[in-house]
Amino acid sequence: MRQLALAAIRLYQRHLSPHKGFCCAYRHHTGHASCSTLGYRAIRRLGLWRGIGVLRQRLGKCGVAHRRYSRPQNVFRHQAGFCDLSCDLPCDFDSTSCSPCDCGGDWGSRKDESKEQQVHIPPNSLR
Repeated sequence: MRQLALAAIRLYQRHLSPHKGFCCAYRHHTGHASCSTLGYRAIRRLGLWRGIGVLRQRLGKCGVAHRRYSRPQNVFRHQAGFCDLSCDLPCDFDSTSCSPCDCGGDWGSRKDESKEQQVHIPPNSLR
């Protein structure tokens, strides 16, 4: 199993990662090894299960670094409800099934930062 996991990480590093167009957020911010490199080293040195545990911790920190330091994306927001009416109409519309001013919508699947643990991410010492 260890050799299969290491081969999968190498396959990812050589064939998929160069075509993604971006790098690991933790590596970009701190200058340390990327998540895939750390996962490869941890699985090689500690074994499959302990290495996956180390990798899970790093992926958690990488997610925090991405949410904390990445630029906000312009995400298309959908209008909530079943109507195709614009939100700039007056709000005196008298329908119980559809309100044109209901623009709550699906605001994406971003994690709630207030419920997130405080994680220290060291700054890049090379900058």
